Amino acid sequence: MENEKSRLLVIIFWLSTLCCFGFGYYNTVEAFRTYDAFGINNPLGNWFIAFIPLALVFGGYCASIRGRKMWLYLYLVGEIIFFAANLTYLYPQKLGRILVNEETQMLKDSVTQYKEKLDKITGNLNPQSHQKLTTLKQIQKNLLTEIKDRKGFGPRAIKALNDFNLITGSCYTPEPYVGTSKDDWNELYDRWKKNTDTEIKEFLIKLNNKDKYAETLVEAKCQMDSIADNYNKRLDTYLANNSKLIIEERAIAHNAQILMLEELAGKLDKVASDVNSVKQPALFNKIIDTNKAIAFPKTKKLGDIDFAFVSVFDRINKLDTWIVIILCLFFDLLGPFLFYFYLRVDPPEPEQKKEPTILIKKPIKEI
Repeated sequence: MENEKSRLLVIIFWLSTLCCFGFGYYNTVEAFRTYDAFGINNPLGNWFIAFIPLALVFGGYCASIRGRKMWLYLYLVGEIIFFAANLTYLYPQKLGRILVNEETQMLKDSVTQYKEKLDKITGNLNPQSHQKLTTLKQIQKNLLTEIKDRKGFGPRAIKALNDFNLITGSCYTPEPYVGTSKDDWNELYDRWKKNTDTEIKEFLIKLNNKDKYAETLVEAKCQMDSIADNYNKRLDTYLANNSKLIIEERAIAHNAQILMLEELAGKLDKVASDVNSVKQPALFNKIIDTNKAIAFPKTKKLGDIDFAFVSVFDRINKLDTWIVIILCLFFDLLGPFLFYFYLRVDPPEPEQKKEPTILIKKPIKEI
């Protein structure tokens, strides 16, 4: 009976239940606000929309406590909305930096694996291929830089061209006329880049007994070395960063670490595509899977509901993932549901009908 329950416990459980509802409501508002889920620029709009599941939760809970048990279904619908929104908000808030650093470590491991694999593949080519390519690329860079900076062939450009001819066996000569306009200088630059690229490619194919795939593999090796040199230190710097990540649409879109991951993933995929085009026995695995809804890096979708559930599923064996899940489950479902069993009002017991008493009149004895 209601009067048999501890009044103090009833007050404590009701206050706890209201705190759980407030927790779910506030986090739902923040989930809508963080990524402007409904395109509402006015912050009050998010509070209003989040009030809808709150009304379902509170109304269904109160009605079911008063004996209308079917209203528990309405309560559960609201709590499921709260759980999805709370997980969307709390999961990246608590684990955002860890998630970004996990992808950073994965890319760093991929750089190492790609480099080792390409070293092995190009080792089967002419041993001079990589060394010659590196030297020619540097000479080409010096030549083109001089042409661009000096607007034509100066002494350094002439020396670079002579060094290029000496290695490749070509017979290029400097151009005395360079023009007078910017378009003339750009045309000169583009022409000499095209000439030297063609000569390098033909030289490498000839060096490897006219193997048409040699230039592709050696070029991929050179690109991979450049990627390792340019990105490994940056990756280590980001991995050492344990500061809290700001989970907001604009902040994520301009986050330097996430932008770097996206850029590096694209370069690794370009190397993988080039090497795979040669049809090596062991194909390179591409980083970006275009068949998936969330392409790498996944953390560029931090705060989205699809990211939250995909990432939770991928990291379901991690303790920190379960901590967030249990936190959301308790405040959004288990806590109020457990309090319900104490707070509910038991239906009154039906009154037992008393059978009418039949009075039997005794006959009066005659005297």
